[in-house]
Amino acid sequence: MLKNYFTITIRNLKRNLSYSVINVFGLALGITCSMVLFLMITFYTSYDNYHDNKDRIYRVVGSSDNNGRADYTPGVPVPLPDAVKNDFTGIEHVLFISGGYNGIFSIEENGTKKIFEQSEGFAYTDSTFFTFFNRALIIGDYKSALEQPNQVLLSENTAKKFFGDKNPVGELVRFDNKLDLRVTGVMENHPDNTNFPFEILISYATIKKEQEESGWGSTSSDNQCYVMLQQGVAPSDIDSQFPEQIAKNQGDRASRELKRWLQPLSDLSYDDRFGNYRYTTISKSSILAMGVVAIFLLITACINFINLSTAVAVKRSKEVGIRKVLGGQRVQLVGQYLAETGLITFIALLLSVGLAELTLIQLNTFLDINLHVDFGNVQLVLFLGLIWIIVSLISGFYPALLLSGFSPALALKNKITNRSTGGFALRRGLVVFQFVISQLLIVGTVILLSQMNFLESKDLGFSKEAIVTVPIPENAPVNNKKALKSELLRMAGVEKVSLCSRPPSSGAVAMTGYNIEGVEGEHLTQVKMADEDYIDLFQITLLDGNDLVGLDSANSFLVNEKLVNSLGLENPEDIIGRVISMWGMSLPVAGVVKDFHTMSLAREIDPTIIFNRLRRYETMAVKIKPGQVNETLASVEKAWSAQYPDFLFSYQFMDEEIREFYETEQKMSTLLVIFSVIAITIGCLGLYGLISFMANEKEKEIGVRKVLGASIGNILFIFSREFIVLIVIAFLMAAPLAAYVMGNWLDNFAYRIPLTGLMFVTGIVVTFIIAFVTVGFRSVRAALANPINALRNE
Repeated sequence: MLKNYFTITIRNLKRNLSYSVINVFGLALGITCSMVLFLMITFYTSYDNYHDNKDRIYRVVGSSDNNGRADYTPGVPVPLPDAVKNDFTGIEHVLFISGGYNGIFSIEENGTKKIFEQSEGFAYTDSTFFTFFNRALIIGDYKSALEQPNQVLLSENTAKKFFGDKNPVGELVRFDNKLDLRVTGVMENHPDNTNFPFEILISYATIKKEQEESGWGSTSSDNQCYVMLQQGVAPSDIDSQFPEQIAKNQGDRASRELKRWLQPLSDLSYDDRFGNYRYTTISKSSILAMGVVAIFLLITACINFINLSTAVAVKRSKEVGIRKVLGGQRVQLVGQYLAETGLITFIALLLSVGLAELTLIQLNTFLDINLHVDFGNVQLVLFLGLIWIIVSLISGFYPALLLSGFSPALALKNKITNRSTGGFALRRGLVVFQFVISQLLIVGTVILLSQMNFLESKDLGFSKEAIVTVPIPENAPVNNKKALKSELLRMAGVEKVSLCSRPPSSGAVAMTGYNIEGVEGEHLTQVKMADEDYIDLFQITLLDGNDLVGLDSANSFLVNEKLVNSLGLENPEDIIGRVISMWGMSLPVAGVVKDFHTMSLAREIDPTIIFNRLRRYETMAVKIKPGQVNETLASVEKAWSAQYPDFLFSYQFMDEEIREFYETEQKMSTLLVIFSVIAITIGCLGLYGLISFMANEKEKEIGVRKVLGASIGNILFIFSREFIVLIVIAFLMAAPLAAYVMGNWLDNFAYRIPLTGLMFVTGIVVTFIIAFVTVGFRSVRAALANPINALRNE
């Protein structure tokens, strides 16, 4: 019996080859997308879920009031971990991690110095790290590996990069040309799904004395505190102890409404208020959206199968009649057609495995992940098994009932028609559902791309064109900085040069509290340290007062409009001359600059203070003359390397750095475009199925109309009016849904585009064009058919 089913299935596939190809291709597209999205979802939801004590590990996070807006930080003051360890109850272990970036590591080998740059992926901590997180030491003892100053652990990859196949334990690694670190062990490489992707761990004792000088008054997002709760202790029990700690150690911050609480380890990947040591997060709503898209695409593929199967059902009516006359039961017929659907789905599944692997090759590079179709992955195997069963049932059950329900008498007399099979309203509803999904994705893509274009084109309040930022080694001698700037200014291709801590807009910002004459309480501000050429180079508008002067240390402050307004002052001149106190300085305000964006446009502009401090300049901004970029950069590198021969030269264009703010949104827009194209493709297949169904149903009607003189245009109109109504209905359903979803997404940006009618009209117009092309192809075939073939049996 099974052999007979298989043989008949193959014959039917060959007999209706075009429909079979469309069926398999449509299902393969839907399954491929769902498989890829399933792998992405399981990857993004697996971060740090392999640690033994993951349910008891939390990070201390906090917030403070910034002119009526909450500023969130994962950082803590350096003394806080010890205070938590000594004063809090219910905590088993406390871990402090101080993340590092832009480090230079070097080794001496046979008289040759090898230099390695580590832009991220290293941190300072102690051996408690291995109590919290599952990461084995291949060589060394984790209990003593990070207990003494100047000790370092390397990952397998880093050890091989530094020392090759040589045992690195006991070897010296020089860090930033000032510290000699002794290798005490080798760690296994970190997995991809971790928020702690450290290649190098340095003992915290190495910098503890220097760090403790900052006391309770400074907080860096790189300094993070983790706690492991005792069994049975709830995080709320710890949260309730923070107000007393803040009052005791940071009572002067009361006016800023400082708060702290525990964040579960499982939330580190998803909460973009705080970030993590991977420097990227993905929201739970994004993961949910992936799941919804996967389900929708799979459903649309099933709808195609149903529409196409019912469109050709009439061709199999005689087969059904003969089987019933020979004693075939309806349950047997249902079983046969479900088996056929299962075989088709299995073929599509095999095809989708190859398509998914090809897709992942490109996707891995694009998203910087490492996913593959691995049949050793039990979750994936179970998922594919469920997909096979569910898709086979959803796609095959209704056509199986339809076919098995044919009357044998009518079937053998060739009296079964598409109209007599019924279910046309259902098929229309299914196509409407496809159009809703397609238009939702199209409108969403249009809105997302419009917002991205707005982010890239909006005036940021400063110039970013032809400006290159070059990092300067931390704690570099001030004379080297001055000499380098002077040499660059003598170059023909260099227009302007400025030394600063950071450019106007940067992924790294410094926040601090300040007091000002005539206004009570402490206030929060960003701080930027820059020389006298900063305002001119970046073309920041000076509204009132004077610019900075060429001094090595500050004698006055520049402030932005936002700071003036946050203090309740109406005009820039109202703040000129007032004394601001911060960082042990009490200096007058010399000038006010126009507001400029210091971070992503997702965030409102912060109050900002700019002042001189040469020893804290870590960036050199260079404005290059047009047409001389490559040769000028080569000259800049040569001059920089002469001043800092033990460091590696790097640079970044200012517009590229700003573009990185929206890297997640850029990738999202690209993926949305791809999924929209796939949804449209699958939708077109469904529409083709419906039009094919209509063409079969109206075959005699079209023949009569042609005999009576109807033109091809008249025939096309018959088909067009059907799908025009369906598209309009789908649009009326998709438009409000798209407005709600994308409106919520746009609310994540402090600066955003308004939703306009044109965005929604674009969705329906694109759908109409694609539908006309699809319907036109099948309709013309029906209109050109010889009417004699349709009417010869009448």
